[in-house]
Amino acid sequence: MRPPVPYLLAYAHTIASRLADAELRRYGLTVRQFGLLAQLRVEPELTITELSRQLGITRQSLHGMVDDLERGGHLVREAGASGRTRRLSLTPGTERLLADAHGPLARAEAEFLRGVSARDREALRVLLQRVLARATDDEAWL
Repeated sequence: MRPPVPYLLAYAHTIASRLADAELRRYGLTVRQFGLLAQLRVEPELTITELSRQLGITRQSLHGMVDDLERGGHLVREAGASGRTRRLSLTPGTERLLADAHGPLARAEAEFLRGVSARDREALRVLLQRVLARATDDEAWL
């Protein structure tokens, strides 16, 4: 019997996240936090609701992550366009941190995909991007 794709993805996520978190620990980040910061860099006008939807987490979980990142000096909350909303902004040092963290993430990826050919790695990346674009209805993944 072939294992279901959702199970395979969940198990792969567990292993890949463990490796990435270990590499990002020196920056005081988890891979989820890195993803949140990277998403804000690409789309700085996202609301909390939009960000939680894009990251696939509850607003409550997102608020906890934002609190931690704010305490860590990685982002600040500012008044939004309507006065009722809040906008999240990256701090100047966070831009540099995101660039610096790509090396450690590449090491985690190399460890996770050790023994997989470069061709298969790229095929996996493209396939996952297609799946995410379809699942999120967001062509930015492509």
